[in-house]
Amino acid sequence: MTDLFEAMRLSAEDSETAHLFFSEGGKILLPLGKSTNAMTAQEMLERLMSPSDDDNGALANDFLGELGKTVPLESLRLLLTSGNARTRATGAFLATFQNQNISSMVGELAALLADDNPRTRFDAVESILRCSTRGDGDYLAQALFALDDEHDGVRTGAIKFVRFAKDWQLKFARQRAASLRPRTPFSAIAEISGQWRDDASATIRAMLDHAEPVVRRFGLGLAGRARFVVVDVFVEWAQASPDPEISKLATNCFKHNEISHHAVWHSSLPAAARTGPDRTGARR
Repeated sequence: MTDLFEAMRLSAEDSETAHLFFSEGGKILLPLGKSTNAMTAQEMLERLMSPSDDDNGALANDFLGELGKTVPLESLRLLLTSGNARTRATGAFLATFQNQNISSMVGELAALLADDNPRTRFDAVESILRCSTRGDGDYLAQALFALDDEHDGVRTGAIKFVRFAKDWQLKFARQRAASLRPRTPFSAIAEISGQWRDDASATIRAMLDHAEPVVRRFGLGLAGRARFVVVDVFVEWAQASPDPEISKLATNCFKHNEISHHAVWHSSLPAAARTGPDRTGARR
């Protein structure tokens, strides 16, 4: 396990999936290997509720293969609300493999955003992205608040939330965050978005140049947003930021291909097909 939570869970599997269908079906379940234990799903659940010190994650993987099949999805709620921190972490991890079939648990996932374990908070952000519905504006806002988390890995997870959220999710998150935290960087995000509603270039530039780190992080999420065509220059603006956190994460977009592999970089299109901004940000 790395400091950045297995190289950020979204970067390996989910970067393969474009934003238009990112959270429709949840992750494809690929067990780490065939289960070798003889426990029933109920026995696995009981063990996960009281985890041992030598647990290496294999039991959670085995249980994942049974969740929703031989044991009801509702069992996941028991893990998410456990008094045991390791059990809650397992529940948050398992939730990242779900979709709106556990939308009734989004409140429990949002509660984990205050968990002491940054890995749990990170997985809660991703799970809210996958499981939320149009009635979950407050919970989407709480996930966006993770842009101000004390842990860099959780902040990066929140940037990926901005990158992969559906348009309606991002809109609700932005609006409710501004309402819940007026006169903060989150209200500034909403103000800039409203000011430059129809100009993505101006919106991203204004956010990346903003004095508040939270606003710059949101801008980076917009710059690398998982469109079918990703505009190189938006990411390059972030890469040139004097904020070392923003610059490093933007560089990773290029070096480690942290943008969806289904997306096409604007620079790779034939010249006649390019309709976005050029290197200066002007429209062609």
